[in-house]
Amino acid sequence: MGEQLKYLTVPEVQKIMLAILADMIKYFNEHNYHYVLTGGSALGAVRHQGFIPWDDDADVALPRDEYEQFIRDYRPYNSQYELLTPYNTENWLYAYARVSDTQTQADGKWALVHNGVYVDVFPIDAVPKSKVGQKIAYYQMKYLDVMRNSTRRIAISKQEPGWWLKPLLIKYAQRHPTGWWVQRMDKLAQKMNQRHVARSDIYSLYIVQGLNKTRENFPLAVYQQRQSVPFEDLTVYIPADSQSYLTQMYGDWRALPPKKKQKTHARFYNKGVEVHD
Repeated sequence: MGEQLKYLTVPEVQKIMLAILADMIKYFNEHNYHYVLTGGSALGAVRHQGFIPWDDDADVALPRDEYEQFIRDYRPYNSQYELLTPYNTENWLYAYARVSDTQTQADGKWALVHNGVYVDVFPIDAVPKSKVGQKIAYYQMKYLDVMRNSTRRIAISKQEPGWWLKPLLIKYAQRHPTGWWVQRMDKLAQKMNQRHVARSDIYSLYIVQGLNKTRENFPLAVYQQRQSVPFEDLTVYIPADSQSYLTQMYGDWRALPPKKKQKTHARFYNKGVEVHD
């Protein structure tokens, strides 16, 4: 008799994410944090008044000083959740924080994932004012992120561009553990913010530019000026100029993408639950 994992459905994952988000928002509100939901979470709030139906992650951003205070001080009200960061988790796989449910686990098909159902937390950092400077900054972070991600790869899809070169890239990147690259990404983001905070009015989720390019580069006011909106059974903050924000992020954000692009990020299962066949 074989044993198989029983994967959670997307609605089940979203129910857990919503509870994590509620825990975090309670903390934000009690301690006067100026958070915003970003990316697909902001899109879901506007277009669906909650999660995008097929989405299985959530994104929250904080100004750099509040982000650093949050990762120092936050203790989830629900003991089932844990805060994972490069500072409190050995060889953590990401250069940002993640609040994770400890009773679940992700099953990464292509790369290692050391957490359960989660909500991501990103710092909002200053970046160069000029387009040229922003481009240079992007490539600096992109290189480190490619190296970081290469160290955690467990499989390669032949659908990926340049897939035949990936084994060489992985071997090169794995000269150092994932945490080594993560530390350099974190230091680069902090240094970038310190260098430009007094001379630039352009801010970004710079730590994830390796994935999102420069589309999250906005005037500071976009992240500072917030509006409260319904999100499932919560009330959350998103950028006040949500129309401009979402248009820059996604183009025609009102239209649903084709079915083949309505993809989840990972599969999750409850720890200790297996199905026997």
